Amino acid sequence: VACEGVGRRDIVKRPRAAMPVTLLESLRARRHSTGICSIAPEERKRPQATTRQRVRLAITPIGPAVAPVLGYHSSVLLGRTEYTFSNVGVVQADGPLSHSTLSAETRFVDCGRQVVNTQTFEAVIYPLFAPGTYDLLRKNCNGFADCAVCLLTGSRLDKRYMQMEALGRWADEYLSVVQRLSGGRYSPNPKSNGWDVDLVASELGVARQRLRCLPEE
Repeated sequence: VACEGVGRRDIVKRPRAAMPVTLLESLRARRHSTGICSIAPEERKRPQATTRQRVRLAITPIGPAVAPVLGYHSSVLLGRTEYTFSNVGVVQADGPLSHSTLSAETRFVDCGRQVVNTQTFEAVIYPLFAPGTYDLLRKNCNGFADCAVCLLTGSRLDKRYMQMEALGRWADEYLSVVQRLSGGRYSPNPKSNGWDVDLVASELGVARQRLRCLPEE
């Protein structure tokens, strides 16, 4: 995928990996045995429009720069619709609304126009980012953007935008740094225990083609 706006390094390919059983079952529960995403009966009655839409990443620096760590807020735009993740789950907005209250400049990474079935995209991604599972370090907006763009394009968000997430593996050791970046409000969310963004994104990258949710040209 050729992405423009911040440079080719912003979106990178990463090796595939096995997915945790619980998350794998979550994905499998939403597709038929034929490999096509499962849609609820009431959703099947509505037209399942598959269209070519522009995919972009919106990325904004947040918080004080605590060397060598800088936090970011990111979201995915599918056409004009923004998708981001917070404690209430996946949130939609008209345009990059979640960045509007941030003081730093927002950068946009153009990931090109992809063939997308919006309803199927939502049916796959929403259950993985349920309300109440948000964690500032381990399962946040950047992890969501990473997984969403992987499902939409087959590529990954550059790790430089996920520096805070790297601290999640050593939260206790770097707790003072985390507290400074979060204004002293961070505490681990037990509902995010076991979450591994690399494993989930890898499975979603495979699902992009295997489930035929997001057909190729």
